[in-house]
Amino acid sequence: MGRLFQWIQRRFTRLAPVLQSGNLTSSSLVATSSSVTAIYVRVQATGPLRQSEILTNVIQQRQSLRSFGASKPEMEEIRHPQAVVITQDCDLEQDFKARQAASSKNAADKLIPNILLLEAISATELLAGLSGSDIRKRVRQNKDERYHVFQKVEASDDSEGAGLPSLGADFKRYFTVPTDELYAQLASNAKRRTCLFSPYMEHLAKRFADFQSRVALPKDHKID
Repeated sequence: MGRLFQWIQRRFTRLAPVLQSGNLTSSSLVATSSSVTAIYVRVQATGPLRQSEILTNVIQQRQSLRSFGASKPEMEEIRHPQAVVITQDCDLEQDFKARQAASSKNAADKLIPNILLLEAISATELLAGLSGSDIRKRVRQNKDERYHVFQKVEASDDSEGAGLPSLGADFKRYFTVPTDELYAQLASNAKRRTCLFSPYMEHLAKRFADFQSRVALPKDHKID
C-alpha cells in the first residue's frame, strides 16, 4: 500500500503542472492543489463539459402534460439549482470537438444529442429525507448503492469563487438536457462551478453505473 501511495503521489506531482498550465486534453480543468488528496478542480468557461462537473442554475424544459393533444403545446421549466454531469467523459470530449469542426464528414457520429445529469440537493436535505440512522450513516460514507454525497467545495476550487455546500445525489433522480441547449445555457444563466478530480470522478461514475446495472431477482437466495 505504501508503494502504491508513493506511485500516485509521484504521478500527481508530474500531472499538476500540466493541469495548471491548462494543457490537459481540452484545457477545461485547472488544478488548485498540489496535494494528492485533492478532490476538486476548477473548470474554465471554455472547453467541453466533464463527467462529474457540478453546474448551477440549469433549466430543464419539457412539454406540460395538460397541453398534450392541444393545438398549441405549452412548455414548462424545471429549475435545478445544482446538477452533476454524468455523461461519459470521452463522449463529451468527442462531441465538443465535433461541434468545433461541424463541417467535418466524420463529425456527425461523434455528436451526442443530450447530456445526462444528476439532480443535486444539499446533503443536509438529502439526509433529512432518509429514515433510520443506519442508512444515513451509509449515505454519509458513500456506502449505500443508491446515493452519493459530495464534500463541500471550497471557494478556491469554485470557478465562481464562492464555494458550494456539501451536496447529495439520488441515482434515481436524473434528467437530460439537449447538448446544444445546455452549452447555450452555460453562456447565459447556468454556471460551471467545479469538477471532481481523479479518482473521485471515476468513483462517482462507477457507483452510478453499478446502480443502473443492478439485476432484480424474483426472490432472495435461501441459505440453510
